[in-house]
Amino acid sequence: MTDINLTGKVAIVAGGGGGMGRAIALALVEKGAKIAVFDVRQENVDKVVEEAAAIGDSECALPLVRDITKIDHCMSAVQETIDAFNSADILVNAAGLGMATLKDDYWNDNLKFWNADIDRFNALMNVNWNGPFLLARCVTPYMIEEGWGRIVNVTTSLDTMTTRGYTPYGPSKAALEAATSVWSKDLEGTGVTANVLVPGGPVNTDFIPESAPFDRTKLTQPEVMQAPMCWLASDLSDGVTNMRFVARSWDPEASLEDAIRESGGPCAWPDAGKKAFKPT
Repeated sequence: MTDINLTGKVAIVAGGGGGMGRAIALALVEKGAKIAVFDVRQENVDKVVEEAAAIGDSECALPLVRDITKIDHCMSAVQETIDAFNSADILVNAAGLGMATLKDDYWNDNLKFWNADIDRFNALMNVNWNGPFLLARCVTPYMIEEGWGRIVNVTTSLDTMTTRGYTPYGPSKAALEAATSVWSKDLEGTGVTANVLVPGGPVNTDFIPESAPFDRTKLTQPEVMQAPMCWLASDLSDGVTNMRFVARSWDPEASLEDAIRESGGPCAWPDAGKKAFKPT
């Protein structure tokens, strides 16, 4: 997969200031893309822009300290990206809040949905679901006009979406997964695709608090997102839409056909919807 060349491509990476978003942003730069690092955390954004400049050049990364839950911030971010780089080809929605924002020890003492703090619930849903919609809504018309574009949403596994005590994190990602499938259908014939990329297990980021009883060396590392994301961002993935890819199952040393086969499947598990309960 070393032949992937993203020179001339421009990506907005929401959540690019840390975790999986940072890993994705730096990988895109390494392949020649220019990036807009969209994140609410000023210090994190500045650091990633500096790291990107060390890989590419001083003009390859645009800092966008923005709030994904605000439509005016999303609109200005898209326009600034286009003004700076003359394009906005790729949107990566990797911004997110985890269960720790509602309950410190959620892994040990499940949060019952009726005990969820309303303000924290709304804050998580705004970042994990409303935000990706707002940002996609702002950039998609430009992509359609250009006749080419990529929307890649980071969701999670089906079992995490439906895990006991995971309201509202699981439902927020379920909503984004369903939306990805809907958007892909709305975009048919435009040259713009919508797909899902998930890590394939708990990831060693600040989503998981330091106090959690996990061996962080055994967690999935953010870098697993890099190879499949670079492929999705490239012309090699033309026509691939309404799919979900599990990054941990993507072998960067395998042939492209094998990597796709081993890691990919239809978005939003359409077969599950066909298995309706039939009373006897």
